[in-house]
Amino acid sequence: MSEHVAGLHLAPPLVADHVNASAATHAQPSQDSTSPSSAPVGRTVADEPSSSSAARSDPTEASPILPASDVPLSKPASAGSEAPASHRGTAHLGSIDHYIHSIGRYHVHLTAILTFLICATYLTVTVALDRQSLLQNISYLAGNQMVRMHHLSDQTRAILNAAEAPAKAPIVLPPMMDIARHDIADIRARGRELERLHRELAANILERLSSQNDTIERERYALVNRIASFLDRVEAFLTTSPDELQQRYRYAGPIELTTDTLLSRQFEDVIRDARDRSNIGIAATATFTAWILLLMAATLVIISLFLFRPLLRKLKAEHDKSISIEDRLATLTYTDPLTGLVNRAAFKAALGDEFTLHAASGAGFALLIVDLDHFKSINDSYGQAAGDAVLGRVATVLRRSFPTARSIARLGGDEFAVLIPDVSEPADVERTAEDAAAVIAQPFDCGGAQIQVSASIGGALAPQHARDDAGLLRLADLALYTAKAKRNTTVLFSESSLANRLEQNRMTAALAQAADRDEFVVFYQPKIQLTTGRSVGFEALVRWRHPELGILPPARFLHLLDTPQLIGAMSRAVIDSAGRDLRAWIDAGFTPGAVAINLPETLLIGPDGWQMLAETIRKYGLRYHDFAVEVTEDVFLTRKSDEILANVIRFRACGMSISLDDFGTGFASLVHLRDFPFDELKIDKSFIAGIGRDRRSEQIIMAVLELSRKLGKRSVAEGIETTEQLEFLKAAGCEIGQGYLFARPEPVADVTNRLRRTDLPSDEANSPRVRKAAV
Repeated sequence: MSEHVAGLHLAPPLVADHVNASAATHAQPSQDSTSPSSAPVGRTVADEPSSSSAARSDPTEASPILPASDVPLSKPASAGSEAPASHRGTAHLGSIDHYIHSIGRYHVHLTAILTFLICATYLTVTVALDRQSLLQNISYLAGNQMVRMHHLSDQTRAILNAAEAPAKAPIVLPPMMDIARHDIADIRARGRELERLHRELAANILERLSSQNDTIERERYALVNRIASFLDRVEAFLTTSPDELQQRYRYAGPIELTTDTLLSRQFEDVIRDARDRSNIGIAATATFTAWILLLMAATLVIISLFLFRPLLRKLKAEHDKSISIEDRLATLTYTDPLTGLVNRAAFKAALGDEFTLHAASGAGFALLIVDLDHFKSINDSYGQAAGDAVLGRVATVLRRSFPTARSIARLGGDEFAVLIPDVSEPADVERTAEDAAAVIAQPFDCGGAQIQVSASIGGALAPQHARDDAGLLRLADLALYTAKAKRNTTVLFSESSLANRLEQNRMTAALAQAADRDEFVVFYQPKIQLTTGRSVGFEALVRWRHPELGILPPARFLHLLDTPQLIGAMSRAVIDSAGRDLRAWIDAGFTPGAVAINLPETLLIGPDGWQMLAETIRKYGLRYHDFAVEVTEDVFLTRKSDEILANVIRFRACGMSISLDDFGTGFASLVHLRDFPFDELKIDKSFIAGIGRDRRSEQIIMAVLELSRKLGKRSVAEGIETTEQLEFLKAAGCEIGQGYLFARPEPVADVTNRLRRTDLPSDEANSPRVRKAAV
């Protein structure tokens, strides 16, 4: 409400036509109403109700009022005792205008009075505080000076006692006398400071206005003289030799301050006087300030009752509107506009409140973090509208699956969070989360397209796992990390998930240096011509030779390559190893055929993949058709598909064979098959595994093979493991196959031995005809 009060100015320049507008729009400035061109558009005065009804109506609901000088007389004056409507309106406007100008004048006068009272209060309090500070400093310094004098008196006694021991006196007396001289200098410095403070106190206005006590002032001067006399005596004492000290003061005794009772009493009087004057000054200042504040309060009451009361109604209406707007803004601030769930900020506040409730009641609760799997591919494939539809559906599923949740939030992107109170059985939470994940994984129709998305869920419990919000979030995130490794899985935090995350962190750190340490090795799986059983090439498959864990398959580490730099380093190592091995096989007289390299999307978008292959070919003296490039059908879905297409055309123009890998498992369409330049279609092993068990898989394989023949492309079956699968594929017309039935991926030494056993003699192997046929 204060911001609206600050915006309401009742200065004299405010004119009549701004009365309603200022109340309705927080006194925003407008044009000069005295100009005919700037007159507000609204009803004419002839259309206004009578002055009595207008006075009773709420001013905020009235139309803008025209100034009297601009009122158009829409009707002539009619005969009769009643005044014309235009005259009544003019009189009404004149009274309002007079009222506004009166408020303006009173406002200026009262503002001046309030300003004067505020300044007077400020000056009074400032002067009183200065006087209080001076009196406190005087009291403190006087007390300190008295303590120092007592110390000096004790020091003279110690000096006299030391003088009675002639053997020790030359050693002990000089430092003791130095201490006494330092005390004398300190006491005199405090005396000068007291004199300065008394002069400043005498210049204080309140001190001048207060009654002066001449007796106290005389005692103060007497005290100053006594102190000076005491210090003179001590200085004379200090200039006396040890022998004279024993003769002169042995019977007279040391210079005792305590024996001078008048001096002690004067000290006490000065201190007590300063304290009493301080108390009196505080009381007087408080009384004066209270009177001024009372006058100010009375002035404000007068202003409220007689000046601003007619405008308070308008202000209240505007305040109610402002509260409503602020509530809507607060809702928007803490609500995700897409899903209607609360956002991250509101969820963090709810999590903190939940810990507060737990501290009061002891009830446990659960935190779940939901992350969608492969959500980016949905945006890339179907567009942002489909992605928004998926997020809205997930929000609906979470609301229905967790009706007792304290808070369900969208943390950002495709990540959600659920806060479940009063949890006693972790198994119940895990079961409910699994049910929610199963519902999310169900396909749904969006604009005629069937979209399917899965979710990984990680959770943690309080207080079993953590006792603060940061710790609980961290542990839930660890559980989510474990779930993401498996996809479409629910994992509650446990020691095993923590250990798994720590292991993954260690592997990630080691993986960053694997390329530099030459730890990436290449295994080769042969590609067999099914009709002859002869090897026509190899697929290069990366392995990690971990220094502690040994040879690791790609499933153990590929998901940890989360940066283009790591992916590029690994790919460079694979390409270089394949080029080196190819050179060695060719030099040995073998015809290995083309080695297929799986290039990731990051290397297909820019020039990096092309440069790696070109550098390796130049380095080892190879030809471009010694390599083949395998890409997955997901490359059709990226926003950089045009750049990928340009690079693939460049590979193909140089003689490299292009294989479309894992066909049938992604989102590729027949349009992509038509437009994308490839030479080889690889049927995913998930279909091959259904041969002999699933008639539908067999039909799909036969359809893909027929499609491949019609397009003039080679067909390759992956994952052949049984003789039954081999015979079916041969009968269906598949040309090339890979799988454990022929050979597992093998290191370069085993492949070399295989080539030595099965390859042609060296002279025949080097012939151009055989090399061309092998490629």
